[in-house]
This record gives sequence, structure tokens and C-alpha cells, in this order.
Amino acid sequence: MTIPLLTDKADLATALDILDKWVAHQVEQRHQPGLAIGVVYDGALLWGAGYGFADMETGAPVTLDTRFRIASITKTFTATAILQLRDAGALSLDDPVSRHLDWFDLRYRDAPAVTIRNLLTHTAGLPRDSVNPMWTECEAPSWAAFVADTQARKATRPPYEKFAYSNLGYSLLGGIIAAASGQPWADYLQRHVLDPLGMSETRPLPSADDPLLAIGYTREKAGYQRAVLPFWLMNGFEASANFASSVNDLVKYAGFHLGGSGHDVLSAHTLADMHRVHWLDDGWKSGYGLGMGLYRIKDWVISGHGGGYPGYLTDFTICRAHKTGVIVLTNSLGSDPHSYVKEAYKIVLPEIIKATAEAPPEARPEWKQYLGEYESDWARGKVIIRGGKLQVINLDDIDAPAVTLEPTEEEGVFTLCEAGQSNETLRFELDADGNVARMWERGEYSIPVGKGR
Repeated sequence: MTIPLLTDKADLATALDILDKWVAHQVEQRHQPGLAIGVVYDGALLWGAGYGFADMETGAPVTLDTRFRIASITKTFTATAILQLRDAGALSLDDPVSRHLDWFDLRYRDAPAVTIRNLLTHTAGLPRDSVNPMWTECEAPSWAAFVADTQARKATRPPYEKFAYSNLGYSLLGGIIAAASGQPWADYLQRHVLDPLGMSETRPLPSADDPLLAIGYTREKAGYQRAVLPFWLMNGFEASANFASSVNDLVKYAGFHLGGSGHDVLSAHTLADMHRVHWLDDGWKSGYGLGMGLYRIKDWVISGHGGGYPGYLTDFTICRAHKTGVIVLTNSLGSDPHSYVKEAYKIVLPEIIKATAEAPPEARPEWKQYLGEYESDWARGKVIIRGGKLQVINLDDIDAPAVTLEPTEEEGVFTLCEAGQSNETLRFELDADGNVARMWERGEYSIPVGKGR
């Protein structure tokens, strides 16, 4: 299915058709039980489809309304709630965890206390999971058992020493949400995140008898056989991986994270901070924000979160720069949802970029008076018009990116659009004859070449 938004773009329609056929072929080749995928643009479903079976025994098909356990995508909701409470003044990200959970006293020797920020960014130095084999035996401890078990454990390293993924840490955030809000984690998420976003088909506490919940299956065994994995809840670990949702409902969530709606849930500033790198890996190839992983596909920055749960592997991703998202939900282990996400971006995003490209703006006639070379004791530059925009290029460093001058309401005054710099202004000072006498930039000036001072 497609929305009317971009269906008149033939190359985009072709790309979506290629993606559809490729996904169908891969699901068949990999002998996967089922998969649902959605491509989001600007907060709406551009295209989506279900493949295979939600229940192999009954033959119930996967649709865009089929619910899957989305596992660690839950962490993005938990992080959203923490940031919402931060913005409301109920907590600070630099609060020690013990300020909200008085029973928590894990601390690496001679190291600072673990903070909420550490939990959000997986830099707390805490163990990853339970002391019990919950992922093997499909049984998680109660909150009371979680507290008792955590009190008996030790930190593995000082805060901020290393990124180390921790379900335990995000489960602590669930306890902090309850303590700071006075509401259970699931109730708070329902009332303050899901309901405002209209996500009526998402379940913080899924039910085993849900007719829309896909059955979860093991990895493929000999003879292409798969076994059904049992339904269970995360209990004390619920804030790290308990949610169930569908592609259609996660489209609404993607729209929120793309900045198109939901500013009553999080401000645009906080939302942007959530998707900014707060921890960078040693190879500078990926990082982690506030509940969001970040990495690159080609030159595009992708943020979001994957999830793994017995019987389900999932991936929720967005490319904020191009208002695009890709969601993949599967109901089997060994299904590699990220491979579908990666190919979806490679196949479709170039056509979205092309189809949504704006026509170049027209340069204003009065800008011609500013063109030419300018110099100071520090540098020589040239003001040009290119692509309908006024720009300054550095003749001493021709490989440096051009600086674009965005017009302001004041004639002859422009905002400097330059990476790594504040949005300060550039001003052209005219003489009595209407010619440029000086080009002022951040309180300093240069003069047209050939003019004396």
C-alpha cells in the first residue's frame, strides 16, 4: 500500500516496487515465518507490507496491524519518559540514581556515583542482565527480586569509562520513572507518551491472549523446522524490553521522532538532543544518544534502536535529515532485521531525496552589489552567488566548505551558516555612493580588494 504523497514520482514508485520484491524474496529464501516493514516519510506511511505468517499453524498472515514484541525498542519509550520528567523538573539527568531509588548503592571503588545520564547512555559500568538465565529460560524476576539481586551485585567499571549495554540500567530507569512520577512505569508511559501520540495499538504490558500478537519462533533448525517460544513478560526488567507494537502504530512514533508532531510529549529541542551523539565509539563509526543508537548508512546519519526478544527481532530507525524512517518487525530469531533496514535505505532514500528536492531559490537582484573579493590581514575571500544562494568562499583554503549567507529582515545583514560556528551575522557596509566599503563579520571587517583602508 502507498500514500498519495509521492506516488506520482515514477522512480520512487519503482524503488518501492524493487524493495517489495526483494523483501518477499529474502523472506522466502531465509524461510522466515513472518515480517512486517514500513517506510515512513514526514510522519506518514509511504509504503508498507506484511510477509509470511503471524501464526504458522493457523496460517494467519502478517499485516501492518500485527503486533510483535519489539523488545529493546522499549528503551526509546523509557528514555522519552525520563526526558519528559527532566523537562518537567521532576529530576535531573545528573542526579545520582540513589536520589530516586534509595536502595541503590552500586558504586565502583573510588568512582563517582552512577547517574541517570549514565543509565541513559549505557555508561554506568553496570552488568548487562539478570543474575538468572532469563533469556534462556524465558522467565524474568519480579521487581522485588530485581531489587534484591541488584543490591547484591557489583559495578563492573567506573562511570563513563566505556559504553557497555545494560538492560539492568534501563530497568533502573523504569523504577526512577515510577519514583519521580508516583505512577507505575507502564501507567506513566500509557498516559504521558502513548495516549498523546495516539498509539492505541501499542502495549507496554502485552497479553498472551492478544489475537493480533504474532507467535514468536526459534532459529531455523534441521529440516527448516522452527519451534514456538513461550509468551512471557519482563517483570522487573520491563522498562528495558517489554513493549509490543505494530508497524502502523510505530509509524505514529516515527512521525513524533521526525519532529512532525508530539511537541506536547517532548519539545523539539529535547527531541533533537535525544538523537544527538552523547557517546562516540572508539572508531568514530557509531554512537549512542539518549535512548537512541546512531550510525551511518552511506552518508546518512541513522538513529533508532533494534530489539531482540525470544521469538522476535526488530528494528526502528529514522533519518531525521531526510524525514524518513524504516521499521522492520519479525517473529523469529535469526531473521536479521537490520539487513532489511539497510537495503531499504539504500534502495529508497536516494529516490525520496530526489523526489522531494526543492527547486533552487532565485537569488535576489540586490545581492549583485555584494559580489567580489574581500581581504584582511588574516584572509582573502570571495562573495559569490551559487545555487541561488549568496556564499563566501575562502581563497586561502579553497577546499574549505563555502559559507552560506542567509538573509535576515535587515537589508545587507545575513546570518552566517557555517559548521562549528554560532549563528552570528555578516553585514555589508555601504559608502555614500552605495558601494560596499566594508564586510563586517563577527565584529571584524575586511575590505573590497583594491580599496585602501
